[in-house]
Amino acid sequence: MTTSRSLQRVLLYSHDTYGLGHLRRNLSIARQLLSVAKPPRVVLASGSPAISRVSFPSGLVTAMLPPVTKTPQGDYRPLDGRLGLSIVRRARSAVLLDVVERWKPDVLLVDHSPHGMQGELLPVFDYIRSTGLATRLVLGLRDILDEPEKVIESWTAEGVYSTLENVYNSVMVYGQRDVFDIATLYRLPSQIADRLVYCGYVTTPQPMTVPLPADIPIPKRFVFAMIGGGGDGVQVLIDTALAATTAGVACVLCTGPLMPRADRERLERATAQLGEVYTVEHLAEPAAVAAKAVAVVTRGGYNSLCELIGLGVPTIVVPRRAPRIEQVLRAAALAKRGLVALVEESRGLHSTLPKILSGQTAKRSRDPLDLGGAQQAVAHLSRLANRKDDTVLARIPA
Repeated sequence: MTTSRSLQRVLLYSHDTYGLGHLRRNLSIARQLLSVAKPPRVVLASGSPAISRVSFPSGLVTAMLPPVTKTPQGDYRPLDGRLGLSIVRRARSAVLLDVVERWKPDVLLVDHSPHGMQGELLPVFDYIRSTGLATRLVLGLRDILDEPEKVIESWTAEGVYSTLENVYNSVMVYGQRDVFDIATLYRLPSQIADRLVYCGYVTTPQPMTVPLPADIPIPKRFVFAMIGGGGDGVQVLIDTALAATTAGVACVLCTGPLMPRADRERLERATAQLGEVYTVEHLAEPAAVAAKAVAVVTRGGYNSLCELIGLGVPTIVVPRRAPRIEQVLRAAALAKRGLVALVEESRGLHSTLPKILSGQTAKRSRDPLDLGGAQQAVAHLSRLANRKDDTVLARIPA
């Protein structure tokens, strides 16, 4: 007879190859896991080079993976240029395997990448299968990955459909079916679709009151621009500053901790004579600043848009188009619901931002997003850990 199992140990895997999005989403879920009456122990395995720059919930333990980054062409390379990718992948896989062997989590929640970076999770799956370890494997997917045909082609070539069917006990989608129907658009077979759960959008609670750095006073009326980690997007910041100051409004620009030095210097030159332009490299809680702005300009990243929609601040999205178009698709879907304004290229800010500032835009949609994704994801993980009728990894290929 199988007995009920409580959720006591959770391992979160975040490959974190570019930007801050995956890390921030995992931290939102970790924060929710640790906030319940009897919280489980939570370990976050992450390879983010910016992990020291974000706010961590109390009680969260980290297992650091050697960091890699993704090139604009979509390839991976180690952040430490002295090491080869194959060596780094094996080292990351060894860390993950060691954590699973020693810690024996009740749930392993994999963010975004079903096989892990370059297949680094495959030895972990083999270990769980061969030892019969009672770990529930759950894949967490953001609302949109890329245009459907590219996802289908990639998942077919990499054997992801087989992995979803034979390895994962459940797939959680951090989104809504009526915004983007993953099961239909990515052609998931019924065996996988039956294990699909739409949790709503994962976001943090209303932001803490966190001031800007002391040397940057918050103007009474300002536009706030943020571009995530800052690996790209310098032109978005430049055009925001030009458009805002031309309209007679101050602006605060957040470059992100990953902006290249050359881009920082370019931004300084372009904004030096524009008047009330304030630049900051990193903010622990950017939403706390966004909440005070008259308008926000941002990329189309998942976390940023969820937080901004939750705040209700007028938002203009200039989506990233490479190495994938998921930000374009997300921005278009949310713009259709009246939740954001979409600007395809940053030069469009010069006409769109004045309209936002003068209130010449349509009213916000009365059809809001479900922003309770973190709570619903944690509730689903708890149900999985307590399920009696679930055979763990019953069909994983040998």
